[in-house]
Amino acid sequence: MEFKKLKIADLVPASYNPRKALKPGDAEYEKIKNSITEFGYVEPVIVNTDMTIIGGHQRVTVLSDLGYKDIDCIVIDIDKTKEKALNIALNKITGEWNKELLADLIKDLQSSDFDVAFT
Repeated sequence: MEFKKLKIADLVPASYNPRKALKPGDAEYEKIKNSITEFGYVEPVIVNTDMTIIGGHQRVTVLSDLGYKDIDCIVIDIDKTKEKALNIALNKITGEWNKELLADLIKDLQSSDFDVAFT
């Protein structure tokens, strides 16, 4: 695990991310925006070494909209199966799911013999 300042433009949203994308005006978007405005950017985005965003898609959207160009990130080196499982684990606590993408992601993890109980 390594802390790095990365350009938002270099980050790659995960195509499998089952969270619904937020937009200005959405209650959750506004909560994230208000939190960042009030407290600053205090929860680094988690990315894999190939710059795929694992955790923090919504924060990246809000930060970009707020004019941030470079952000602190936690870079980890894990295989794609664990990356997907970690994405679920990080998003499980809050947020609304795109159920179709979530079902596809769980099927993908199950077919790789990964124990989804870890998510």
